[in-house]
Amino acid sequence: MGGGDTPLNLIWLEITGRCQLECVHCYAASGPKASPGTMTERDWCRVIDQAATLGVGTVQLIGGEPTLHPGLPALVERALAGGMAVEVYSNLVGIAPRLWEVLERPGVRLATSYYSPRPPEHEAITGRRGSHQRTLRNLREALRRGIPVRAGVVEVLPGQDVAGAVAELRGLGVAEVRPGATGRARGRDHRLRPRPALWALWRGQAGHLPRGRGVALRVQPLAAAGQRARVLAG
Repeated sequence: MGGGDTPLNLIWLEITGRCQLECVHCYAASGPKASPGTMTERDWCRVIDQAATLGVGTVQLIGGEPTLHPGLPALVERALAGGMAVEVYSNLVGIAPRLWEVLERPGVRLATSYYSPRPPEHEAITGRRGSHQRTLRNLREALRRGIPVRAGVVEVLPGQDVAGAVAELRGLGVAEVRPGATGRARGRDHRLRPRPALWALWRGQAGHLPRGRGVALRVQPLAAAGQRARVLAG
């Protein structure tokens, strides 16, 4: 990057549109029937390599539900090998046994959204019965394994027990809890703003990361300061 460019601290990779849930507020309209995207594992590895070249500090893997992507372990390893921290933003509904070892790697952390200590209220938002119990079970397992976790409590419904959800999470030992977080809610401003560090990657058009050599991407700067970017699976 040139001397006048704003450092790109975080890149947010939406590696799949598939998700076990159908949350009523999801801006991406993710769900069981959503598209997994057109980019291959190799494509995503090239994106990660380009991010490392740009000096990105953290790669966030999200979806959809990133744990449904068969290449998730390889993508985590690629980012770590590039000297970047990794955050996997998961609904924690289903963590395959093989993934726990990946999530326990130094430099990897989990993030999740939580809605209510009351199962019916939580599941009215996620659209799936049993999701409250499964998320809590895997959250406890992550904490037991010593995996760093942060959680956002997204306010969606009138009268939703946000305070109770925050208290429950803190009681479980989640160190970073963000009450009232917007999470992946509809209505969040994702309008594109061109930044020098992203060159021609704005207005949702295909292009390449600076000094990259390959894949066509769509990148959206999120923060006003241009310090975060979102890469879509297409």
